[in-house]
Amino acid sequence: MKKATLFYVLILMMVVPLNAQISKNTQEYEANWTSLRKHNMPEWLDGMKFGIYCHWGPQTVQVASKNKEMTRLEAIEKWKGEKFNAKKWVDLFEDAGAQFGGPVAWHGSGVLNWDSDLTDWNSVKKGPKVDIYGALAKELRKRKMPIISSFHTGNFWERMWGTLSYKNPVYLNPNEDHSAYSNSNNGRISNDIFDGWYDRISEAINKYQPDMIWFDTGFGGTVVTELKGYVENGRLLPTGKNELISAPEKYQQKLISYYFNKGLEWKKDVEFIYKSHDVPVGIGMRDIEDGNLIGLQYNPWMADVNMQRHFEWQSTWFYNPVNKVKPAGTLIDMLVDMTSKNGRMLLNVPPMADGTFAPEVKKELYAMGAWLKINGEAIYNTMPWVFFGEGPTEVTNPGHHGQGKDHGEHIPKYTVKDIRFTQNGKNLYAICMEWPGNEITIRTLGSNGKLYPGDIHKVSLLGSKEQLKWKQTKEGLVVQFPKQKPCDFAYVLKIERN
Repeated sequence: MKKATLFYVLILMMVVPLNAQISKNTQEYEANWTSLRKHNMPEWLDGMKFGIYCHWGPQTVQVASKNKEMTRLEAIEKWKGEKFNAKKWVDLFEDAGAQFGGPVAWHGSGVLNWDSDLTDWNSVKKGPKVDIYGALAKELRKRKMPIISSFHTGNFWERMWGTLSYKNPVYLNPNEDHSAYSNSNNGRISNDIFDGWYDRISEAINKYQPDMIWFDTGFGGTVVTELKGYVENGRLLPTGKNELISAPEKYQQKLISYYFNKGLEWKKDVEFIYKSHDVPVGIGMRDIEDGNLIGLQYNPWMADVNMQRHFEWQSTWFYNPVNKVKPAGTLIDMLVDMTSKNGRMLLNVPPMADGTFAPEVKKELYAMGAWLKINGEAIYNTMPWVFFGEGPTEVTNPGHHGQGKDHGEHIPKYTVKDIRFTQNGKNLYAICMEWPGNEITIRTLGSNGKLYPGDIHKVSLLGSKEQLKWKQTKEGLVVQFPKQKPCDFAYVLKIERN
């Protein structure tokens, strides 16, 4: 009996800590920053470097009409999207080499791009009469591609159409003036509006279980044009009357905690993505809108990049043939540079009004996909090295919209001396941004540097079958290149270390 009792005691000692650990891991997040900061970025997201999302809506129709007098409501009536096909959209994502994707779920009007039970102003009852979000989520999940959805609400009281919220069933007619809601809360936006905002987004979370949600305009207010004053690196500069068009902290906390707890319920890791300093640091992943950053970053980050250059500024993120498409080589260079700096790219690929993609858009995406088929191992599932790169060229206009200003002229133009590094396991990748010709010397990889003599045992060029001649000197790694280029853009040396 004594032996049996001792056996059961030992079993209990082993089980109790295990149960305690399970309880700790499934503990619900509370709606406060301290609790939310305990959330960690999903491990699977670390290897995700390239995704695609699509701005598609009544703004597309407005741009296509070339009628500057067309209202958003008139555009919704004309938005048919008769050729929308979720399978073809996701086929294109895959052909471009994207690892994840999703819809712009709500942008710039009261129309939701999902089958909402709350308001009849949604894409099933209006516009194309299709559940855009649902169809894409279903197709992406078939391919085991993580789903990202974005929300761009802007002036809240102007974007709330139909039934306000489950708590407040007042119907807001888009033809009526709702500006009273903008100052009815002691001079600030009414909580009724934020209740409607919360109910809509939480509904989308419930229905489609996204792996990532990203909040743009309105969630926090880091964009300068939304502030009567100025915000710089988390500091408010007193340049006038400061008034942020932002969701109150209690609603931010309520929504993020709801999403994180849903992730626990779904038994999957999820991520929240936001613009710089919209919430305290450490809550989620930082996004840079149509921009890039200088130097290697300590924390993982994302840049949402517009595939089109900005020549006309009317609804710039929606398809406009005047806004010329960035060539694949430029997009690949941006992707490489961001990846080397601990970032990832979310590329906006805008469809035309009928729901198809323009030939010039598909051409550049297919070229990106062809490059990634050869060189993807230097991008996917990699991490930065201790040096992100070498060479003279660096981002000159960092931060939000830094790559979109002046028609994209601030996007760096790389030279044969510019190299970027990534790594996976013992493999180090040196990505030459331009074709170096017969020979290249990579100074960072000299035997007087990080890599000691004998650390390298093989060097190859991805996409080439030729055996390369190379030597490591004190001054650098000297590599003889083949005469034939293996691809059209950046060229990847695979350096296998001992």
